[in-house]
Amino acid sequence: MPLTDIAVALQIGLTYFTIIYLTGLGGLYSERSGIVNIGLEGLMIIGTVTGAWGARYFTETVGLGNVWGPILGLLVGAGCGLLFAGVHAIATITFRVDHIVSGVVINLVAIGLARFLSQAFFGQATQSDPGGPHLNPIDIPLLSSLPWGLGRAFQGLSPVVIFAFLMVFPVWYSLNRTRWGLRLRSCGENPEAARSLGVRVALYRYQGVMLSGAFAGLAGAFLAAEIIGNWHEGQTLGLGFISLAALILSNWNPVRLMFFAWLFGFAQAIPLRLNDAPVINLLPPQFINMIPFVVTIVAIAGFVGRVRPPAAAGRAYEGGGSS
Repeated sequence: MPLTDIAVALQIGLTYFTIIYLTGLGGLYSERSGIVNIGLEGLMIIGTVTGAWGARYFTETVGLGNVWGPILGLLVGAGCGLLFAGVHAIATITFRVDHIVSGVVINLVAIGLARFLSQAFFGQATQSDPGGPHLNPIDIPLLSSLPWGLGRAFQGLSPVVIFAFLMVFPVWYSLNRTRWGLRLRSCGENPEAARSLGVRVALYRYQGVMLSGAFAGLAGAFLAAEIIGNWHEGQTLGLGFISLAALILSNWNPVRLMFFAWLFGFAQAIPLRLNDAPVINLLPPQFINMIPFVVTIVAIAGFVGRVRPPAAAGRAYEGGGSS
């Protein structure tokens, strides 16, 4: 099997790593604050349709060019994801709705809302025109020059991939070395104790959920605007749920999350590029397409008993939405 094929699979894996990692970081902030968010898939869906529209609108209609247009498109996706996450925040924090029920509703509503927005933005309910604008790809110095074709893995990457890798530093620092991060984590571990020390639990939980929407919306916008180049219905393909699985397996740690995001990202590349590889080519095509989900299920089954979620995650907090 040519090493070039492996390199291209690695490149695809890096792309999907970006989607899974950014979405997982969003879930990390939400669940560290104590709010379980299984609505990451729905937040991504909103990010796909609004991000694809934003990139096209600011590039072609406003005429900002192929740099600021796509960047603003990504920010539109992040902003709309943030706003839509507010629904989950209001339901779970202010009205104390069950977190799982609210997350399921977010996922279901997002599908219909995306179709409505697509009709309004593109004049079509299920897809937009192909060939949308995107950022100029970049090559990673030194790594892009690796011999035997392996450098192909680090060529033609979106700048957002580099951004995702660098996000581990501010996320880790904000959660572990800042007053804001320590208070956010205390709200997810023991909100009653945090409140007794003057921490406004509801405020920090709102911030955590809204950040989850921004990250998931950004990931969705990246998928639609940067990778595929247009929006079409169902393009997230369960990546929000895979991101949630990666978050759980990482034990809610942004550094460990990088490993599982890359593992699941590379699994996404197998049916796309390595379906002719030895052993894999002996499998039925239907099973090859299932490999990303099989890897996720096996990983969850093998490691989930060893993780410890934030103690108060998913538990109703009787302090209400004002404290």
